[in-house]
Amino acid sequence: MALVELGVVLVAPLAIALPHVLPLHRVTPSTAATIWLSVLALRALMAIGGALFVFVYLPQTGLYSAVVEWCWHEALPMLSTHLGLSAHPLLHAAIILPGLALAVSIVWLLFGLTRGWLLLRARLRHAIGEGPLGSTVIEDDNIVVGVTGLGRGRIVVSRAALRAMDPDEMQASLNHELGHMRRRHRPVLLLASLLAALGRLLPGTAAAEAGLRFSLERDADEYAVRATRDPLALASAICKAATGGRLAGATSLSGSSVTRRLDHLEGQIAPAGRRLERAIRVVAAVLLVTALALAATVPSWALAVPKSEHTLSATGDDCPHHDAG
Repeated sequence: MALVELGVVLVAPLAIALPHVLPLHRVTPSTAATIWLSVLALRALMAIGGALFVFVYLPQTGLYSAVVEWCWHEALPMLSTHLGLSAHPLLHAAIILPGLALAVSIVWLLFGLTRGWLLLRARLRHAIGEGPLGSTVIEDDNIVVGVTGLGRGRIVVSRAALRAMDPDEMQASLNHELGHMRRRHRPVLLLASLLAALGRLLPGTAAAEAGLRFSLERDADEYAVRATRDPLALASAICKAATGGRLAGATSLSGSSVTRRLDHLEGQIAPAGRRLERAIRVVAAVLLVTALALAATVPSWALAVPKSEHTLSATGDDCPHHDAG
């Protein structure tokens, strides 16, 4: 492995841990979102790299050779005689297990996205009509204001939300969802879901994904406040929406850390000063470069040609016979 690749691999674990101790809730949402998205990319790349290492490099190691040549079904006859298991197929299964886990995680994500999209399409087919700001009104007893996650961006409002919110609250809510579309949050959230699915087994991935979603919600909140000049109306709308339900396949107004968003809208969290903001922007740039550098090394791992004869194709089920003396 090249020295640069080794350096990136050693730095990556520190890089993914750093954002969890930074005051990202005080910096601008775009800076925080860049950091969390970079961290999710690093986690996904580390998971892919780990699976490739096990599949490509592990069979080249002396440890693997020793295990293969040890012949467990001779050292532990119960493995084959009583359980009907062979050591070599089990070893082969262990090598492909990390890659299989990544594949299953992606399939599960696609299943969830497809299911949510189909459920939302069914709801939209029975829409009541058009609402304010070009929104689509659906029949729902819960207070729902959201934007579709897949396909053409559409703002969805329930009839209950139209009844519960006053004009200022509704205007702030709709501008919040408009912010998600105009700030291109939907593709970012889709990418984040994919990266989080790949890095799901690494500790802290769920927290990193939640941090990104919170940052994007803050960004949409700031967009709405700039449009309406009324942060209290948005805060009131968020409180009302928090008591309602969630709409499958949509990003809703009440999503992600409602209490902390309200603290920002009410001015209870002091924004970062210039020095802190600049320092964390430097961190964001370093994390982004690290993610790109690690991504550049992954193809070389995948295309690596095993140099040892002890590969999956060479292990087989036959054991070498050793002389007793």
